[in-house]
Formats: sequence, structure tokens, C-alpha cells
Amino acid sequence: MTGGPLADLTVVEMTGHRAGPFCGALLADMGADVVKIERPGTGDPARSQGVGPDGKSGYFMANNRNKRSVTLDLKSDAGTEAALSLLEEADVFIENFGYGVTDKLGVGYEDVTERNPEIVYASIKGYGETGPRKKQAGLDLILQAEGGIMSVTGPEGGEPVKVGQAIGDLTTGMFTAIGLLARLYERGHLSDADAESFTGKFDVGLFDSIVTLMNEYLTSYSMDGSVPGPQGTSHQTLVPYQRFETEDGALITGVPSDDRWDDFVELVGREELAEYPTNDDRFEHADTVVGIIQEEFETESTEYWLDRLIDYGFPCGPINDVEDVVNYDQTRARELVVEHDDPDWGECLLPGHPVNFPDHDDIVRSPAPRLGEHTESVFAEVA
Repeated sequence: MTGGPLADLTVVEMTGHRAGPFCGALLADMGADVVKIERPGTGDPARSQGVGPDGKSGYFMANNRNKRSVTLDLKSDAGTEAALSLLEEADVFIENFGYGVTDKLGVGYEDVTERNPEIVYASIKGYGETGPRKKQAGLDLILQAEGGIMSVTGPEGGEPVKVGQAIGDLTTGMFTAIGLLARLYERGHLSDADAESFTGKFDVGLFDSIVTLMNEYLTSYSMDGSVPGPQGTSHQTLVPYQRFETEDGALITGVPSDDRWDDFVELVGREELAEYPTNDDRFEHADTVVGIIQEEFETESTEYWLDRLIDYGFPCGPINDVEDVVNYDQTRARELVVEHDDPDWGECLLPGHPVNFPDHDDIVRSPAPRLGEHTESVFAEVA
């Protein structure tokens, strides 16, 4: 297979910044033909954000590879008609305009389905399309705070901090891609009678995504009223499972089940730890247990402990920075960072794709497009 599992899928994208473009990039990496409609002159705001040498934005490059760019003035009748002509032939439409903007521009769901009733229409918003805040603008950092994830992130006992990456944007892009594939699957399995009533639209909010990531915190709160604060690198239920300092650095490790505790005690070499055979025991006496382990880990190097933990079969890993990740053996083996020759910038690195298809390894087929680069060729195909 050379084209990828989505090689027959046509996607039109009217998105900016990160959540929508990341969704489109995931689909494009899997072979979809993604046409990105941008505003003439400026395009996606990400083009001018995080700009580095020679005016290139790594932010834009990473989230818009494998796409084609066309420019249209959607405030003109001609621009709207041109957009509808593309959408008439598309399988998927992704947009992340503010609430109600697509209707004003003439590319709302009702407008598009008049021309293409089978289209799958994904709407990305800060707060989704329902609820009291549906018209309010929403940005990742604000929604990390509002959705709760910031409250459990940061040094233990310290002030909340943001997750180091735009986790609301990126998970919304992923959830949207999942929603699109679900709708496409649904559409492909409808009877002729049911197809007439098919509703291809759905929406995803950044707020929704972040609240979803709160996961068991929500359930635990309903059970015992617990409201946790920042937890550093420790885990909310397992002890030990956290960062430990070593003689020359630090690592992360943990004991996922009680039946391995005796092995861990042997590994660390501190028999007093055997007094805490269950996770409940260890959780109740977490300061003591963690303190004993920390004392021992500080006596040897990170490499020593990683080798020992691996020999005993315990999950563990170093704390890598960006440079470490790029050069890590597992990163290279899985092609999670790929070398790319950008026509403007030259040799650079781009993130790979997290889904490993053994018969589809051509992840980055083309660079992030120049603004409007494919306007003529794309419209020649629908003429």
C-alpha cells in the first residue's frame, strides 16, 4: 500500500492555529487529500506564530504537512461559491471558526448539505456548540485552567501550572479525527432508506476534551469528595510511581502490582520495605516508602538503576528533553521524528505519526504548503 488507509478520502479544511490543523494533519498523514482553505494575504495565523529563521514557523510546518493550500475570500459571493464547489465533491469538512461564523459565511452545515448531503462535517470550538459559553472564545491555556487539568499539574504542594504542551488543542484534534472516522464508518453502513436521514455533523470543544482527560478524578470526587491539587510526578493511586533522583540525574519508575513488590524490595536492597506489601499500605505510608527508595537511588547513577530496573522487568525511563527525544533509540526505531527537506527552509525535522501501519511508511509526502500554492491546480480539478 502506498497511498495510506485514507487514500480515497477528500478533506476540505478551514482551520487555523492548532486543533483543526492537527486533525487535518493526522488524516493527511494516513493518505487523505486535505485541501486547506485560507484567507488571502495572511492565511492561517499559525504561519506568523513561532516564526524562526527565514520567517518559517515550525508551529505551522508541523501541523500542515501533506496538505494543499488554496486562498479564497469567503466574504465575497465568488469566494463562497468556490468553497461550496470544493465541498460538493468532498467527504469531510473541518472548521474551527467562532460560533455561528460559518453560517454567516455561507458554509454552514445546512448550506453545505444542500450541495452534498453525505458530507461529514466537523466543527471545533472552544466550548462546543451548546451550553452557556458556546459563543465565548476559548484558548488552550484558559481551558486548561477552566477544565481542571491545570489544578492537578505542577509541583506537589505548589501552584497549578499548565501542561507543557497545548494538550487541549492536540487532544481535540485527535478526538475530532476519531469522530470523523466514526461518522464515515456510520455513513458507509447505512441502508439506502437510512442514508436519506444521515446527519454528518458533530462538534468537539476544547473544554470537552480537557474535562474528558480528567478521567478518574471526576469519578473519585463523586465517591469521596476528594479534590486533589498539583501532584508533581507522583501518581494519584499508585505508590511508588514517580520521579526519583539518582546520583547524577533522575528517572521515573513504579511498581504496577502487589505481586511484584518482593522483587522491587530485592532490587532496591532495603528489607524494611517488605513491611508494606500492598499498595494500600504503601499509599498510607507514602512518605516513608518513597523516602527509603529515594535514599537508595541517590547512591548510584541513573544508568545503573535503569539497567537494574530493566533486568528486573520494571517499567522505567529517563527524563528526556527535546534533544534527548530526537536522538533516542526508540524514537528513531519508530520513526517518530522524521527528516524532511523543506523547499524554503531546507533540512529539518517533523513529528511522525503515532499510528504504525507496517505497510504504510510514507508519512510526510509533502511540506506544509506556501499560502495559496495550490489554488489553480485544485480548482482545475473541479472545473
